[in-house]
Amino acid sequence: MDHPSAIFRAVPRRTCVILLFLCTLMGHAQALSSDSLSAISYSRSVSVPLNAYQLFDKALDAWTWTFGQQPGATLRRSDRESGMIEGTARVNFRSEMLTGREESMGSITYRVTIQVRAGGSRITIHELTHNGNRAALRGGIHLGVLTRGMAPPQRVSGLGRANAERLYAEVKQRAEERTSQLMQAFEARLRANAEP
Repeated sequence: MDHPSAIFRAVPRRTCVILLFLCTLMGHAQALSSDSLSAISYSRSVSVPLNAYQLFDKALDAWTWTFGQQPGATLRRSDRESGMIEGTARVNFRSEMLTGREESMGSITYRVTIQVRAGGSRITIHELTHNGNRAALRGGIHLGVLTRGMAPPQRVSGLGRANAERLYAEVKQRAEERTSQLMQAFEARLRANAEP
C-alpha cells in the first residue's frame, strides 16, 4: 500500500498535466476562431486591353448598369486620376425560414470598390452587413457584419443557436449569390463596352 503522502504528491502532478492539456486545447481553439471572425469579401479581376482613362470610363458605365441599378445604390467616389470607384448598395432579404422571418426581413448592405488601372480592373465587395426589420413587433434581428464563421459572432436575441446558424447561413448564401451575379454582370458589361 502507498504511503498517504505519495498520493497527495501525485494529485497535484495529475492536476497540472490536465490543466496544461486544457490550456493547450483552448489555445488551439482561439487560433481557429480568429480566422472565422474575419469579415467576408468577394473579389474579381478583369483584364481588358484599354488604357487607364478609357477603362475608367467603361467601368463607370458598367457600374451604372449593374451595381448602380441595385436598391439603395450610391456612388460615393469617382476619381478618374487615381482610378477609384467606390459605392454602396444593398440586397433585400427575406428568410425562407418561418422562425424569425418578420424580424430578420431587411437588407444586406455592402460596399463596392473598383480599382482601375491600364489593362484591367479589380472589383471588391466588402463590409457586408445584415440589418433586420426595425419595425417588427418584437424588434429586429440584426446579424451584423457577415464573417467566415459558421455561426454569428455574437448571440442573436430572439433565436436559438440552431435557428441562428441556419439564418446566418441563409443570409451569407443570399449575399454570395447576388454579389456573384453582379460581379459577372459588371465584367460582361465592361468587356462588351471595350469591344470596338
